[in-house]
Amino acid sequence: MFPWRELAELVVQSVPAFLQRGEVLIIAGVVLLLVLVQYQRLAATEQRMFGQPLREPFTSTLVALGYGLAGGVLGTALFLFLGISLVDVGVLYLWLTAILLMAVHPRFVCFAYAGGLLSLTHLLFGWPELNVPAVMGLVAVLHLVEALLIWVHGPKGATPVYIRRADGRVVGGFTLQKFWPLPFIALIGLAVGQEVMGDGLLAMPDWWPLIGPPADPPPGQLYVYILFPVVAALGYGDLAVTRRPHEKARRTAGHLLLYSLVLMGLAVAGSRATAWQFLAALMSPLGHELVIYLGRRSEEHGEPVLDASMGAVVLGVVPGSPAASMGLRPGDVIRRINGFAVERKEDVAEILSPWAVGVTLEVENVWDGDRRTVQFPGKVPPLGVILAPAGSDPGFMEFRGSAGYGWLVRRIGRLAARLSGRR
Repeated sequence: MFPWRELAELVVQSVPAFLQRGEVLIIAGVVLLLVLVQYQRLAATEQRMFGQPLREPFTSTLVALGYGLAGGVLGTALFLFLGISLVDVGVLYLWLTAILLMAVHPRFVCFAYAGGLLSLTHLLFGWPELNVPAVMGLVAVLHLVEALLIWVHGPKGATPVYIRRADGRVVGGFTLQKFWPLPFIALIGLAVGQEVMGDGLLAMPDWWPLIGPPADPPPGQLYVYILFPVVAALGYGDLAVTRRPHEKARRTAGHLLLYSLVLMGLAVAGSRATAWQFLAALMSPLGHELVIYLGRRSEEHGEPVLDASMGAVVLGVVPGSPAASMGLRPGDVIRRINGFAVERKEDVAEILSPWAVGVTLEVENVWDGDRRTVQFPGKVPPLGVILAPAGSDPGFMEFRGSAGYGWLVRRIGRLAARLSGRR
């Protein structure tokens, strides 16, 4: 039996000591600041698009911290169960490689790419010195935690946007952006002499660790593990055009969960046979690219879930506006305003122009069929709704097909053309 209770007690007893370590508090503060900065950037983008942010950055950071703490508990449990030692994963190599890869493409900052590349170079050339199953296990654990955070928190507070596709058509959709601080407790494995072994060590099952050190300890020594605090950050960015935000987030989370479980299985198998390590090293970047491709494929070409052809369709509501006080929500179609029929988004401005006092709206939600009449006793406009765009509306952002490695093929092609032109 795995000693979950004893490990949980040991972790809880260790937390106060970790919180007294200055370097841990500094790292935690830096990560929280980075998360806050990301939410401030998101709020600044919303300010430019809508005239005011749709959510308060500090509150978003506190909420993200709560979810991150829950994710940290799960991450801690997985690291302890697998027995991954941070000494074996080459964290410094991972960070340096991820930073270098980010210069090629921003999404390559993910450890899935750095870990896969470093693992392959180790397997082929023996450098750098690291434990490939431990690296792949680290990548798998982080993505499994990320998948569950996306499932429960990813779709909340989706930002409505106008997106210009590659064919020039402007469609309405949502950006799903989340950032989480992730404090967790990992392990550091050390080989020590039997003479320094003391009381208080927790005996583990014979089959543990599932992902062990790359070699047995020297004669006369034993391999022991100590708890070590880590504070990381996870990020999620996605577009929902052909699906509702919660449907898109759960679809992405499902793909990412499957990816992480397969990679974790390959990592465990790789600790028994080297051949599985090659598969894991290839799976790490290529499987991650497949997750991205599956997430973007339908969004680039499928029909939007909210379209101006349905009428004046609400994509989003500005906080504190008359629309918010009336309870309007994404998916609502405004059918009538003060008895006047609304056929298209332009009718809303025309009926309310120049202004009206005491507004009655008849709305129908296309997602759940809810029909209702809502009222606002004050002056309108501004109404405070973000309506689905017509095809000729200007787009807030471009949707360029960049899934997979097509961008890399094109870049190599342009480079080859320039080189051939010099000859």
